[in-house]
Amino acid sequence: MTDRTPTGFAIAPPKAVTMWEFSWLLRRTGEQREYADVDRVLDELADRGYDCVRIDAFPHLVATDREGAQAESFAVHPQPDHFMWGPHGRKIEVRDPGASLVEFVKGCRARGVTVALSSWFNDDDEHRRLGIRTPDDLARVWRETLEVLERAEVLDAVEYVDLCNEFPLDDWLPAVHESIFGRPEHQEPSIPGQPTAEGWVWSRGQRAEIERFFAATESLRERWPGIAFTYSLAPVSESLFDLDYSALDLVETHVWLSSNVADYAALTNFSLEEHGFPGAWQKQVDSLDTVYWPDRARWHAALGEQMERWAGVARSLDVPLWTTEGWSHILLDDFRSPEGRTAWEYVKDVAEFAVPTALRLGWTGICTSNFAEPHFPALWADAAWHRRMTALIRDGARQEAS
Repeated sequence: MTDRTPTGFAIAPPKAVTMWEFSWLLRRTGEQREYADVDRVLDELADRGYDCVRIDAFPHLVATDREGAQAESFAVHPQPDHFMWGPHGRKIEVRDPGASLVEFVKGCRARGVTVALSSWFNDDDEHRRLGIRTPDDLARVWRETLEVLERAEVLDAVEYVDLCNEFPLDDWLPAVHESIFGRPEHQEPSIPGQPTAEGWVWSRGQRAEIERFFAATESLRERWPGIAFTYSLAPVSESLFDLDYSALDLVETHVWLSSNVADYAALTNFSLEEHGFPGAWQKQVDSLDTVYWPDRARWHAALGEQMERWAGVARSLDVPLWTTEGWSHILLDDFRSPEGRTAWEYVKDVAEFAVPTALRLGWTGICTSNFAEPHFPALWADAAWHRRMTALIRDGARQEAS
């Protein structure tokens, strides 16, 4: 559990964190069963040196619905093929998600790994997530979920609670997004965290509504003063820098070269509508031969400038700064470029710049990428690389990137 005693901006040693989102529970059967052997994958997590893992706690399924009804089984919907996380092609039956959450947290604690709780609010046949419309609704499902962990006496393993992944995107809490911004209209399949071409600026009223949801942390903090509460953020709008984050105990921002740096995004992001899947992602990797690799220093410097902005936000608030998703592209997989470079070579190369930069700028929680998971087997198999990067993070080395 996070110590909320004031400690200043930098907390040492930093945490080496990875994200296992909702795959930890939903990829356990059939051909998508990388997490079926929980003990094995948690041993691999610890062996690679990660001491924190951010997961989906499924609070909308663990808690009762708006009418107070409890369910033990859910049919959770699959993700679109272009989204590399979670199940694809078929619904997944989930029984007693609260018990599975307790089991997983206990397994992490036994290995000295803390757990950051979040939620992507996956849709299911009951459409439970649509029952979350107000800050009180959101606080309630988290309160009931934390009470499950409290009864199991595992709250000491909770690093922090992120009430909603990449708030306020429509991908995760569509009813809330609609109440703030109106009904979303996508010209092509949604890519969470991807910047809009024309820019997305929020009105004063919209920012006030977002901050009203931030205030949902207050009742939870009163109930559990030893736990840090926040919302994670994606680089979708410059209006993020106009928000009041004083209701949050830490800043958890997702930073990508492909999204935070507009010039780079324009050269390396490709339309799903035009190129389809996997064509758009293959073109991303193809573009790296001519855009990224010949000019690495330029793009690293541009990424560093964006990281400096977020370090300034956290520093002004005197709160810890975390990134559990970053640093290269949002969506990639095991593709190879015309010059023979794999997507993972690129992911590693950007990380080897970003991780030391995050250390220098005072980050508290640092990821190596948003692909450090068992269902990206080619990257996950390079245990030596993970150990080298997590050792750098956990040792708290403060060094300039070369």
